Amino acid sequence: MKALKANSRASLVALAREIDLSRSATHDRITKLEEIGAIRGYTVKLHRQALPDIRAFFTLQFETSAAQSQQVLVMKTLPGVEAVYCLSGDIDALLYCECDSVDELSDLRDRLARHEGVISISTRQILATSQD
Repeated sequence: MKALKANSRASLVALAREIDLSRSATHDRITKLEEIGAIRGYTVKLHRQALPDIRAFFTLQFETSAAQSQQVLVMKTLPGVEAVYCLSGDIDALLYCECDSVDELSDLRDRLARHEGVISISTRQILATSQD
């Protein structure tokens, strides 16, 4: 799986050579990993310049844990929301968002703040990452 994770576009022959198995054994292993759900899909790693200019994290606090579980399901479907993490402690949720403009980010923040059960929201705009 390590070889596939490093380059999911590698040919079966190249993967087989790297893990020292036959092409058919490599194919069978990948198929089994897909069937059991260990491999849920294949992805593309974008260069930083291909990402939207505006990226941010929102931290949210909810009134109750019941509100959190219901609202997180809705929030993760909003345009611009790329990932939602439920946390323990004083912050209930962390949302990673990508927007094309500051206005779009501001609109998304307003939409999130209006959700039922949200008692506080903070925005942390990303200036740089270690991948840049």
